[in-house]
Amino acid sequence: MRRILLIVLAVMVLFAFPLWAQGLVICPACGHEAAPGAEVCGHCQAKLPKPVAERAAPAAAAEPDKDAVFVALAKAAVESSAEQAREQEERAPEVALHYYMNAVALTRLLPEWSLRPDFGEELLKGRGLVMRALARGRDRCRRCGGSGRYQMNLGKVDGGKSGVRSASGVACPDCKGAGWFAGYRPADEFKAAVLRGREGFERSRMVAGDVRVGRAFMPAALEALLSVRQRALVMTGVPVPCAACQLTGRQPCRACRGTGWVKCDYPGCRQGMLQAERKTGARQERRLNDDLERRCPECGGLGEVKCGVCLGSKSVVCEKCGGSGLGARCQRCTGSGLMTCSKCRGSGAVKGAPCAECKGEGVTLCTTCRGEGALAR
Repeated sequence: MRRILLIVLAVMVLFAFPLWAQGLVICPACGHEAAPGAEVCGHCQAKLPKPVAERAAPAAAAEPDKDAVFVALAKAAVESSAEQAREQEERAPEVALHYYMNAVALTRLLPEWSLRPDFGEELLKGRGLVMRALARGRDRCRRCGGSGRYQMNLGKVDGGKSGVRSASGVACPDCKGAGWFAGYRPADEFKAAVLRGREGFERSRMVAGDVRVGRAFMPAALEALLSVRQRALVMTGVPVPCAACQLTGRQPCRACRGTGWVKCDYPGCRQGMLQAERKTGARQERRLNDDLERRCPECGGLGEVKCGVCLGSKSVVCEKCGGSGLGARCQRCTGSGLMTCSKCRGSGAVKGAPCAECKGEGVTLCTTCRGEGALAR
């Protein structure tokens, strides 16, 4: 009799299991269906197990959406780089330049709907502003030598013993007392500023714990989610600089040696003055302020004129990159940074299994440019 009862209970449990898996609970003791959400059987007061569907629901709900996580991480990285660039614009434009370029590269990971319509234009505009700020410089006034004060020739009074001196309280008529003019920074200084900004940018990102992806930086959590194609998108988004000019597109002018000025070649000009012709014969009388020499009409007494090659800008277009400031495009991948996987020949599978080399994508990073799409000239 006892064996028969055990067999009946086993059969009841077997029939109750499919219903339990679907969310219904059958009491294993008496076989009656329990009310939804009940913890004990209403017939025999035995303790009831929880439905499988109820226990599995929290696990399914807890699993995050990988695409949503990726977009959130990428958007946070873009906004962080853009914010850092804006903060550095005034005090360190050379560092802000590289933050802007990093933000532009990371935006390639995001769908269009995730950012404001004008966000990309703001990044490009900010990059252009800091680039122009780095190119600007000051040219010393040639008339007053940078002092901003009027230069008086006292040699007329004491026979040349005093020479030219600055007059206190009288502003230079050329620079209006400023001592300088707005001009261009020498090409070597421009290039050095860009390199210095790159060094500062990399140092700050490494301290923050970011990971390098080509010339870009991003959080390690975002880098771990990148596919091969996404990695190439980021790497080709940061321009590879020309080795000669480092993104500036300029090189020092050879004609003026980077000064923007050359010696005046007007006939008879000696240090900006023309010697007056002396007439023979009768003695000529002259007053105290009369000069035996006069200013050169070409250089205005400076002895120098602006360089005709660089027009006073101190630099000319870089010969290696043609003024683009960028490296040469990779001929193997044509700038995409990708090449067909050599192991699976682009199929993404080897013997029915995903290719271990390309992770099933069929492409790998270009081995010539290492995924950057360009080579330094």
